[in-house]
Amino acid sequence: MPDPVSRGAAGRATYLAALGVAAVLVTGCTGPPPVAPSGPDDVWALGSPHEGAGRLLLLHFDGRRWRERPAPEVRWSSEDDERFPALVATGPRDAWVFAATTAVTAYHWDGERWSDARLPDLRLDPGERADATALAPDDVWLVAGDHASHWDGRAWTVMRLPAWAASVSAAAPDQVWAVGGTGRPAAQGCSASQAATMRWDGRSWRLVPAPEDRTPSQEINSEGRPDGSIPSIRLTGVVAHGPGNVRAVGTRSVFDYEDGSRSTTITLHWDGTAWTRVAGSAYAGASGSDGADGIILVDWDAGAEGGLRGTIRVAPGGGRTELAPMAGADRGREVDVSALGAVPGTRTVYAAGLAYGRNSGPLIARYR
Repeated sequence: MPDPVSRGAAGRATYLAALGVAAVLVTGCTGPPPVAPSGPDDVWALGSPHEGAGRLLLLHFDGRRWRERPAPEVRWSSEDDERFPALVATGPRDAWVFAATTAVTAYHWDGERWSDARLPDLRLDPGERADATALAPDDVWLVAGDHASHWDGRAWTVMRLPAWAASVSAAAPDQVWAVGGTGRPAAQGCSASQAATMRWDGRSWRLVPAPEDRTPSQEINSEGRPDGSIPSIRLTGVVAHGPGNVRAVGTRSVFDYEDGSRSTTITLHWDGTAWTRVAGSAYAGASGSDGADGIILVDWDAGAEGGLRGTIRVAPGGGRTELAPMAGADRGREVDVSALGAVPGTRTVYAAGLAYGRNSGPLIARYR
């Protein structure tokens, strides 16, 4: 059952768009939003103005209450929401923020202050994204476009990826997964692409075959004939639970004569041998680990009537269960969820975003 944790200061229209949850786990379990091993009383949430440009807002939960913490000196515009800074944490004295504009910059938290971290020059073209995950203070991964970079506690090592990545997750040092698309992302709309999944096995990054969809569109084009274009598929999130259980979420976009394109959510499951497509949902606005071996999908319109209705848990076997609406003060308020973060090994999941109304402000809810 979800319960409201924090809505922030009244009138402060801040959108919480990233979570970093640290919890006890030997091997770690990371994904979008990031999860890292440390303790159950270490949760970070990052946000920025819902409209316009401004500085970041950083909140931290110590097991008892949420407090605002100093944030890196980063200004962010809501017009570039797909490039919101990535946040990972392995404990209260080790957190990273990676800000992506035309290049990626890194900031490290040592428990007292943020400092600029030396990062190799990672350029981003329009449409490309960056994401990060961390297993330990000396085992951090960053993906940006078609490059991956690894922090070993002393220096960053940059590697070329076999496709374009949008998300990264790690279950162990030799079980790191990145997902995205086979085609270069476009600045506006979609580009020709199929789903791309890549794995780091401890030695190199390799492309792992994923299901393709080349069904020609039957939509009638301006010439009165079937359009014939194939779907564009791009994965946007991945959660690695273990060697035989990895989940990936993305979008399937097809030609639509009136709107240009129409998108639906797809979900894939890796069983240790191959990827298979499983039942998805309507267009999901956020996804992440359920804290066990499955994933949670938040429907794009789940918060339109308040209470996060339409939040689905996809179990390891593919079964789907709708979670109960958010109870309490926010039940009648419209909310918008942009990030999920789970405490591994438990059913505790945090959802972050924005609560609308007379006193709009940041929203953090907790499912357990």
